[in-house]
Amino acid sequence: MKRSLLFTIIFISTLLVTLGQNIISSQKYKPFKVDLGINLTFPTESVLTTGGGLFIEPRYGINDHLHLGLQLASNILGEGESIFNHKEALFKAQAISNVSITSEYQFGINETRPFIGVLAGMYRRSNYEIVDSADGTIITRYNDRINFGLAPRMGLISGKFRLNATYHFTGKTVSDFLSIGVGMQFGGGKIKTSPRTHNYNEDW
Repeated sequence: MKRSLLFTIIFISTLLVTLGQNIISSQKYKPFKVDLGINLTFPTESVLTTGGGLFIEPRYGINDHLHLGLQLASNILGEGESIFNHKEALFKAQAISNVSITSEYQFGINETRPFIGVLAGMYRRSNYEIVDSADGTIITRYNDRINFGLAPRMGLISGKFRLNATYHFTGKTVSDFLSIGVGMQFGGGKIKTSPRTHNYNEDW
């Protein structure tokens, strides 16, 4: 499954680059921009609960459609309760951070436009504990883990507002999760074009 997923991500990235290179037109928007926003996180593990996080992502537009960037993010997966070793246990919240290279393809050049993309980078899960719900004693403790992860995403841009949904495949020892991100884009506004003036001296 991992090989199939990796192949799919590589295929999508190659397609995005190809689409971007095939577009021959002057840019309507300034190439450099920075996204800043918050996440709502939904873990795939049933023992954990909804959490949240923050992200910052500087991006550069090769053209008005293809964009490359670097995302720095920190997310929390909320604590939850379940049975562990025949005991009612509390699974403490997990902090997961990532540093990922990003690519995305934006459809159209209107103020409101959809996009698809992918992230690839390193995910780090900090130490967390499982404790006895009755007396608070530590049942087991897990040390921090670092994995390579992939995350396909899709979303919508409307002016400076960005909305995206991202599924994070983080590897065996780090919890997979879905994030819904809302953010603002700084920079990347429309390029102002100077009005063309007619030189009447050329007529003489």
